[in-house]
Amino acid sequence: MKTKKIFVLIGIFIAHFLFGQNISIIEKQLNAALQKIDYWASEGRDDKNSYDSLSAANTKFEKILVQYTSSHPQTISHDFKSLKKSRLSITTSEDGKFRIYSWDTWTGGSMHFFKNVLQYETSDKKIHSKAVETQSEGDPGCYYYQINDIISENKRYYLTQSKAILSSGMSYHAIKVFSIDNGQLNDKAQLIKTQSGIKNQLGYEVDLTASANRNYEGRDYEIEYDPKNKIISIPLIQTDSKITPKKIRYQFTGKYFEKK
Repeated sequence: MKTKKIFVLIGIFIAHFLFGQNISIIEKQLNAALQKIDYWASEGRDDKNSYDSLSAANTKFEKILVQYTSSHPQTISHDFKSLKKSRLSITTSEDGKFRIYSWDTWTGGSMHFFKNVLQYETSDKKIHSKAVETQSEGDPGCYYYQINDIISENKRYYLTQSKAILSSGMSYHAIKVFSIDNGQLNDKAQLIKTQSGIKNQLGYEVDLTASANRNYEGRDYEIEYDPKNKIISIPLIQTDSKITPKKIRYQFTGKYFEKK
């Protein structure tokens, strides 16, 4: 019996060692690909083929990120410290079953173009991953920076917060709902009740270059979510783009978020 226990312990140790080695190699390869983006965006910018090389570096990073995050289950819970240091944004749901990777492609100017990879775990414990396709040509995309879980009628939903950088003084902010349904990630889940119907998201544009905001120095135009009281707060912005200190609030009532 003692010999059997020893072999079991050795097996566990080897499995743990190989797991650590495997994820370490994955992280190194991903970080090397991510560093290529930074290189062509900065040091290699003087090269006449720099834009093509930058575009290719983004495509390669996206490809291997999808490859690794869809074939290695441990990636959904791994910290990826080196990638975060290289400016990869990683945000994970509270239940650990939904994660979004976002990065700046550095292919824009004052308008920043972002790419995203969505990773999720289905009820059969399988891990899936996919790249987000841009909605239209010229769409800069956004980066996701927060995910909160919400249970409505015994079903779990995910509230994601994102920001698009349209210029040095303009940005677009959104809170969008996701869910995992029948083994698929649903990016059209509806949980926000408005006067015009049940919506998938709330969003608004901030224009700091508008004359109405000439003397504005605040930072209270970001989306706020209170997980304890389940309240979404967005700024009230006037038709002339003026940012006001007033807030529009939607509180979860057990089924939907509804305007207070």
